[in-house]
Amino acid sequence: MKKTFLKTIGTAGLAILMLATFAQLSVSAKDKSYGESSTQTRGNSFGQSNDKRGLEGSWNSLVTIRNCETGAELFTFPAMQTYMFGGTMQDSSADSRRSSGHGVWSHQSGQRYSAAFQYFSFNADGTFAGTVKVRMQHTLNRTDDSFTTNATIEIFSPDGTLVTTGCATANSTRFE
Repeated sequence: MKKTFLKTIGTAGLAILMLATFAQLSVSAKDKSYGESSTQTRGNSFGQSNDKRGLEGSWNSLVTIRNCETGAELFTFPAMQTYMFGGTMQDSSADSRRSSGHGVWSHQSGQRYSAAFQYFSFNADGTFAGTVKVRMQHTLNRTDDSFTTNATIEIFSPDGTLVTTGCATANSTRFE
């Protein structure tokens, strides 16, 4: 199944699929420390002080898809994500062969966050090609205006069978 799928989409198709996979980062989440109370203040919902924004906000990213075994750079592309108060996140892409992504993000400790999202991918003829899941670890700098990311990517066929995996890194800066 994996070889048939890879033959069908080819190397260029796989590169485009992986690009589309990571470019559309959409994530939703709840941190265990976040309560449902409407009296919670914005600044500290994820363990941050009121003068720090943490991951909340919009970010311009430069994503690099990498060879998982060697770490070698395969290709790089821009992306944009928005992490909202309460744990939701969205990412948009100009790639018409994928849907917007949805998922979860949460504060881990200090300047570290985790996130996971999935989106639907489509063949060139518009038929459903499967789903893509991305799992990320973000580390914010001390001034909360940039972060680095390590990510793993899983590409699934329409029947839910894991087809292939990939790796990526990203550098992001806050959009203001």
